[in-house]
Amino acid sequence: MKITIYNMKGSAGKTPLAVNIALDREYALATNEPYNLLDTILPEERLFSLQPDEEFPDFPEGIDVVFDLAGLMSRDARPSIVSAVSQSDVVLVPIYNELKCIHAGIHTINELLLYNKNIVVVATKLVKRKGEAFKDWADSEDAKNIKAVVDHAIGQGITVLPLKFSRVFDTIFEQELSIRQMMEKDALARYTYRDVAAQFDILLSYLEQHYA
Repeated sequence: MKITIYNMKGSAGKTPLAVNIALDREYALATNEPYNLLDTILPEERLFSLQPDEEFPDFPEGIDVVFDLAGLMSRDARPSIVSAVSQSDVVLVPIYNELKCIHAGIHTINELLLYNKNIVVVATKLVKRKGEAFKDWADSEDAKNIKAVVDHAIGQGITVLPLKFSRVFDTIFEQELSIRQMMEKDALARYTYRDVAAQFDILLSYLEQHYA
């Protein structure tokens, strides 16, 4: 499977999502950010990096890859972004509940739809607000607001999946392990990260079921 992760707004959670998928599923990772720290986390043969104004090659069938993209489609990064999105089975657009990120996310989706109709929104950095009580993070105020805006602006055909805020996404880079790999090594991590790991499993299962 080929997965693109992209939102033109920075700090939406693109790289932690991409790295966790690459580590957890042993995917290759391709990025249009040539100056990165990913070569300290992934082996050389599973990391492909190029300039934003270059096109990604067509990865052959049988090679699983996640594209971690930055930049703007309307500027120099267009060649790398379009070449990745066009060959991907699905595009993940991470959006957190902040006005600029939601606005950028909607604009991103509208641009992506020209090249790929298979789009899934990941509602990232979800937190429980004062007075909130829910069992499913999809029912959090943050997630519901993101879904409502996406449904209104794009239509109700785009799936929105929740992913709570967790410092484990920083720990991925510190330990160079996926969330599940950390949980397998440490009993405390199995308890601490169980909720976010379950959400990530649901996300990956959804992608594999619908787009693999």
